[in-house]
Amino acid sequence: MSSRQKKNNVFTNRMGIVYFFVLLLGLACFFKIIHLIVFQRSLYQGTAASCLDKTKEGWENNPLAKDSNCQCYVVENNLKPVRGEVFDDKGRVLISNYTVFDITLDGRVFIEKDTFYSRDQVRLESLINTLAANFYNQFKERFPKKNEVYYKRQFTKALKDGKNALIIQSNITNEKQWITSDDTALIAKMPMLSQKFNHSGLNYTYRTVRINPYGEMAKRTLGLNVGDRKYGMEACLDDDLAGTQGSRKFLYVNHARIPLNERVEPFDGRNLVTTLNLEIQNIVHNELQKKLIEQNADWGCAVVMETKTGEIKAISNLRRADKDGLVYSESMEYALHAMVEPGSTFKLASVLAYLEKIEDDTSKQYPILAHTFVRKNKAGTKEYRFPKVDEPGRIESLGTPIEVFQRSSNVGITSMIFDAYSIDQYSAYLSKIDSMFITTSFSTQLGKVQAPNIKRKATDFHTYYNTCFGAGFTMTPMQTLVYFNAVANNGKMLAPLFVKYITDSHDTVAKFSAEVINPQICKKTTIDRAKKYLEAVVQGEYGSARRYKDSHFSFAGKTGTRDIWDEDIKAYNRAKNSVSFCGYFPAENPIYTCIVFMYNVPKKSSIAVEVFAKIGKNIMNIANYSALQEVNRSKPKVLPRINMVNSEQFSLIMNVMGFENQVKTIPGPYVSTGLNQDYSVYYKSAKFNAKEKLPDVSNMIASDAIHELSKAGYKVKIEGRGVVKSKTVDRKNKIIILYLEPPG
Repeated sequence: MSSRQKKNNVFTNRMGIVYFFVLLLGLACFFKIIHLIVFQRSLYQGTAASCLDKTKEGWENNPLAKDSNCQCYVVENNLKPVRGEVFDDKGRVLISNYTVFDITLDGRVFIEKDTFYSRDQVRLESLINTLAANFYNQFKERFPKKNEVYYKRQFTKALKDGKNALIIQSNITNEKQWITSDDTALIAKMPMLSQKFNHSGLNYTYRTVRINPYGEMAKRTLGLNVGDRKYGMEACLDDDLAGTQGSRKFLYVNHARIPLNERVEPFDGRNLVTTLNLEIQNIVHNELQKKLIEQNADWGCAVVMETKTGEIKAISNLRRADKDGLVYSESMEYALHAMVEPGSTFKLASVLAYLEKIEDDTSKQYPILAHTFVRKNKAGTKEYRFPKVDEPGRIESLGTPIEVFQRSSNVGITSMIFDAYSIDQYSAYLSKIDSMFITTSFSTQLGKVQAPNIKRKATDFHTYYNTCFGAGFTMTPMQTLVYFNAVANNGKMLAPLFVKYITDSHDTVAKFSAEVINPQICKKTTIDRAKKYLEAVVQGEYGSARRYKDSHFSFAGKTGTRDIWDEDIKAYNRAKNSVSFCGYFPAENPIYTCIVFMYNVPKKSSIAVEVFAKIGKNIMNIANYSALQEVNRSKPKVLPRINMVNSEQFSLIMNVMGFENQVKTIPGPYVSTGLNQDYSVYYKSAKFNAKEKLPDVSNMIASDAIHELSKAGYKVKIEGRGVVKSKTVDRKNKIIILYLEPPG
């Protein structure tokens, strides 16, 4: 046997051995697969008797839960949906999602994989000190309570003790203490934490938080839904914003993680399109804040409602955040829930009740400034006298009802009510107020607005007297705004609307309009007369808001001032006031209704009027500017320029383009349009004589030209496209070649 044959035999034997072992391996795999499919299928589906399913209720009571040798169990991981976003009425984001991080360092990974530092304690100590110093410098302003010693202790726990240590964690309720992607980018450049070292054990746990891009503006109304802090839109409309949580099951067998087929996809939250308008919100927020700082007020709120729709275009609830009164932040929802004495703004309610009873108020006169009221007992045998003054030192004089309202006279407005309902008929007065829905509660998308807590069963003079001008009981600023808006809206009372649409990624899924609380709170004539009272407050000779009368900005409304009750002295403190102004603008055709309320200020209601006037002027300036900027896309239709066409086609063209009313009787069979010297457009019958031996078909479309020339006995050939611009005539053979060009 030759050496070559020997080598071939050796190679063949070796290949045979390889094939044999490959065959054995294949058979082993095959039988293992059969074994898994037939005998261990239930195990790898998590349904075996020896597998603990932790997704079922009561799994803690299963004996396997206490068996330390159990190496098979099923768990379920929640798949979080993306929370919906919140937009203003123009589609600009008011609340969005943002990712923040918690930073941990797993020292076990470091000890297992790093030898350079772990074997040299001096280098390791230096590394810990460097990392502690770097983290302190990066986060010292955001986390002032965490000093360099804290960071050194955490890094020591991780890198020396081999533990998984939390280095720093985002405070999701405080935007100033968020750890962002900018921070993680800097951390990744620190010693041993760089991305090129994959054995540092550095971990980022991310969480999604809500961010308000415009800071404090309407922040309280937009809301929060974190832990036990739940309020505003985020809480009240959470079912829509949150979406539906999904889940996925995993099987752990001998520390191997196997995804199961049982997966429920999450449905992302829906988006809210609110009624708020960023420009108007910015105006309201800034003007209110400036005056609160100037007056060092405790708190204040301002709301702008669109009169016809009830949509809330802006709402600010600001509270003093420091002792110096230089910082104000969005606090509780004062406009919706703060129960305060309304003061003289409530006189509009009394005027409405008065005008409903008194048909002719022009001939009436009532005491103002001071008056002594006389009330008899039920038997009429005894008189009780109640001297009242608007201001100390005043003496009684008379004034018309509209003058009483202008001057905001407590004595006068009460005299009007006593005249209309009697000094003994407090219940009749309340019934009329109730019938206009001024004293009822109502629901909004942000919760219920409580009814005024007016004393109802009182029989004493003082309760009746005080109620007439908004004292001795409390109500929310929103309640005042709603019934003022009803007057501006010709009697139609609307609940405030905060959210217009709910949308998903594909379409609008819900649309909202304001709830009608009362379609007509009182007679139309009463509303018209009451508007004149409100206009007189600004325009009248004695109007309490006349200082802010402006020929370029018309508004109407009512001032309100109340001394604040002081529990220490058990009396009203004249040095502390709550002031307000509620009204609408423009006065002649209301577009917006607004209330401004400030609590604990040293001055009277004129400062609230000032804020209202600035808000109103700025809003109208925006509206006027927007109107100027609007491009009139519905330009007036201009008769098109048309070359010669037959009259039937011309009529069809005119009808399609919407000029059917401009088509008159056309004398000729063909019509054309063109431009006059002043660029105006004309149309007329074309000069065309079909009886001519060679008709002039210039500017005709090809079909009409061929038709007319054929009638004259010519054979027609055409070259090009468009209308007839020139021609070549063979009179002997009666052939015409028409040269067409696009019309121009």
